[in-house]
Amino acid sequence: MEAGIATTFEQTDFAGISTRIINSSTSPFTILDMTIKPGFGAPAHISASEDKLFVVLEGTLKYLIGDQTEVVEPGARVQVPKGMIHGFTNVGSRDARHILISTPRKHEEFFRDLRDIPEPREQNMNLLPGIAQRHDQMIVGPLP
Repeated sequence: MEAGIATTFEQTDFAGISTRIINSSTSPFTILDMTIKPGFGAPAHISASEDKLFVVLEGTLKYLIGDQTEVVEPGARVQVPKGMIHGFTNVGSRDARHILISTPRKHEEFFRDLRDIPEPREQNMNLLPGIAQRHDQMIVGPLP
């Protein structure tokens, strides 16, 4: 990892989630600052090779971890080991926000590829399974 200070960050937007990529390309982990619109989130999926930690900063989110769901508020920490089904939905009436830290570093590449799905995205969602597979992600169900 290189020493340094950053004040600008890359942004991706996809399916109601606006994500700032916080980590640098030399970081050993991914850090994403995610703002999730009401009713949006990540469907049930498995991250085959990444351990994840979510820290809720704003709003009300429902997380799926394994076969359990729980609604959480700011201050909650949600841990997901690699290989476990998980997902989340903003169940509140305003934007929610969490920080995602995952290791090893690579999850930001998945978000870049989602951002780069050609417009109109609704007509190109057939690309999503291949993108997910390329990044060791497997979508296994709907939003929790």
